[in-house]
Amino acid sequence: MANIVELRGMNTADIQSLLEDAREEMFNLRFQKAQGSLEDTARIRKVRREIGQLNEVLRKREWAISEATKEADVAIALKDKEWAATSSYNYEDGVWKVRFVDSNDKEIASVSVDLNKKRRRTRRERGAIAPVQKVVDIEVA
Repeated sequence: MANIVELRGMNTADIQSLLEDAREEMFNLRFQKAQGSLEDTARIRKVRREIGQLNEVLRKREWAISEATKEADVAIALKDKEWAATSSYNYEDGVWKVRFVDSNDKEIASVSVDLNKKRRRTRRERGAIAPVQKVVDIEVA
């Protein structure tokens, strides 16, 4: 299993195939445990952690794309177009880079999203202050 840095560098199809393999391995390990033939019980914990890491990377990619599409400038640029989005993590800036392309693979927009920003804690703070803006930078072509 790759570490989280390598996972963030992989494409979505590879991560989904790794996730499928890990779920299959978890099923087999549980089956072996029920039969009483499992020798390495710590492997269950390791596989469960791998599944969690794979799910986290996939969900954060989806979350970054959804936060980017909520931005008004991006929504206007994507309106009435067929588009696809890819997201990757930029370690230098600590943000997710979301790239929107049309059906001809021409770039429509590029957005930087910081998913680490915290939301307001209390209801009063959330109601009185504007919501936290996760979008850091927008470049519309």
